[in-house]
Amino acid sequence: MTSARFRFRALLLGGLMTAIGSCAPAPPASTIELTGASDALLMFVGDQDKVDEDFILVLDANPTSKARGEPIASLPIGHSMSMPHHMEYILPPIGEPIFMNAHHPELTLAINIDDPFKPRIEHSFKPPESFRFPHDYARTPEGNRLVGFLRSEGKSPNPDEKMEPNGHGGIAEYSASGELIRTVSAAVPDAKKAVRPYAFALLPGADRFTVTSAPMHERSWADVVQIYSFSDFELLHTLDLKTGENHEGNPVDGVNGAAFGQHVLQDGSVFLNSYGCGFYHLTDIASDAPRLDLVYSLETPPADNPDDIRGACGIPLLIGNFWVQPVGALQQVVVLNIANPKAPREVLRFDTPKDFRPHWMSKDPRGNRLILGAELGGEQGFFILRFDEASGRIEYDPDFSAKRGSGWLSFLESPAPGYISLERDEWPHGASGPAWGHAALFLNQKRR
Repeated sequence: MTSARFRFRALLLGGLMTAIGSCAPAPPASTIELTGASDALLMFVGDQDKVDEDFILVLDANPTSKARGEPIASLPIGHSMSMPHHMEYILPPIGEPIFMNAHHPELTLAINIDDPFKPRIEHSFKPPESFRFPHDYARTPEGNRLVGFLRSEGKSPNPDEKMEPNGHGGIAEYSASGELIRTVSAAVPDAKKAVRPYAFALLPGADRFTVTSAPMHERSWADVVQIYSFSDFELLHTLDLKTGENHEGNPVDGVNGAAFGQHVLQDGSVFLNSYGCGFYHLTDIASDAPRLDLVYSLETPPADNPDDIRGACGIPLLIGNFWVQPVGALQQVVVLNIANPKAPREVLRFDTPKDFRPHWMSKDPRGNRLILGAELGGEQGFFILRFDEASGRIEYDPDFSAKRGSGWLSFLESPAPGYISLERDEWPHGASGPAWGHAALFLNQKRR
């Protein structure tokens, strides 16, 4: 027999839930029209409790699908606690695998995604002799891959950095089938800090490629950009990132911390950001006297630890004349107009939740959606955004929404617009529990 007290509690809880449901705001309608959409999202995700294997994940991203945001396929990789990290920034053509990085086991995975419903590991490889810790990948016009390695065997040139191995990083070229073609060290004679090859920019029509330098778990690194000859894999120039003042002439320490993301502009120059949120323009790249100028910087809070980098400006997108920049320390995405790359102009700042540190961005090749991932806070899910390519405006995509968090009070939360959650117990491969992810790409299911 049900007691009066129990009935009262049930009625109270039911009323509370009804009130919460009636007060929960509906996702706002987007004022940015969707111009097209890929069908799926490709991710390399980690098991949150570090017990089960990490896995390749394909999610439904079709805006008209009733199952959007739900998993389509998952593939365990045979490793747990691998720290899934970067993948190629752009999908390769059909018939070629996509390269991605399991950081802790120092493993590069080449994943066949020609059938998105059945991803498979085509092959994998460890670093070539002496190099350690692969990080970034770039496809060459011939279909090979450039791979950056953050370290090499031996000590760091910085005597204060005791971690080993920790020598200068390097670069290798691999065929799509995983055959090692050639290597080159990023070492610079008499350098006081190790160069940690990060993101690549290949210059079309010129025998050059550029590489930034940034750390992962290393405690020292050279704040430089390097220029290489592509034909003979020779290091030609190492250029220091300038610091000391922002674009208005005011002193700002640390804006040159760690050269990070870069893109080639239509005139053959390169625009790049530092992790410290300085913005640089690299010109005369094929000449004997290339020029690297600090052209803009963002004011960000100083890092909590003086040995860390301020700002946390992550992986940028270049869309037309718009430079779309995730800024972890501000919990924002900042859009710059770089039609004149020597004088960027800030267009807007898009706020994200305060527990979400924006880091990774990729654009849907079939439309105007963006996928936004986080680092060091918020990696339990991704946001899908819409981007107005005429004005640079950003909005959350109202076609997607999910609750953020999985605590016992999560029933009180309203679904977050644009959000895709990795907080779930079941995946196509089994009940391995919640996951976390760092990088994602839009994927067309019709590739097969």
